[in-house]
Amino acid sequence: MIKKIILAAICLALCVMYLPETARGFDEIYECSGQLLEQYPNLEAIKKQFGAEAKWEKSSMPSPHDPNLELQINSMEHPGMAIRTMGYTVDGEDRFLILLADVKKAGLVKFLEIDIGSSKEDVIKNFGEPQAIEGNQLIYQDEAEFCLITFTVENNAVVEMRFNSYPD
Repeated sequence: MIKKIILAAICLALCVMYLPETARGFDEIYECSGQLLEQYPNLEAIKKQFGAEAKWEKSSMPSPHDPNLELQINSMEHPGMAIRTMGYTVDGEDRFLILLADVKKAGLVKFLEIDIGSSKEDVIKNFGEPQAIEGNQLIYQDEAEFCLITFTVENNAVVEMRFNSYPD
């Protein structure tokens, strides 16, 4: 009986120690999303940073929730960076979301304090323990599964950072 009580206490202690790191990672995901929207509040901000070297594609589609709502999808590719955005208008107000930011070159954008070349330890220091590790990828996802951030690490250095947003 004593062994069961001790085992239960150890399990509870491990959960209490682990949960704050995981929960902290959720907050950092939302901070990173906000940081991206602060740097890129609209298409003009993206065009200003990447200029004529960028390759653009534009498409539109009806919203899966409201066929009267038209979603504008813009994709930009630049050496070392890809961005996909979604824009739409509701009640006369323009809205803008970043669906993808895939970074492979240092100095273009940071995810919090992390840039290409940052160490694995720096990622964990900024985002907490990853929710999953697949091969050389550290994966962070929010509870609602709307945002996913993946850091690819080689030789203890970040070589790719990818932010995905999956709006409902």
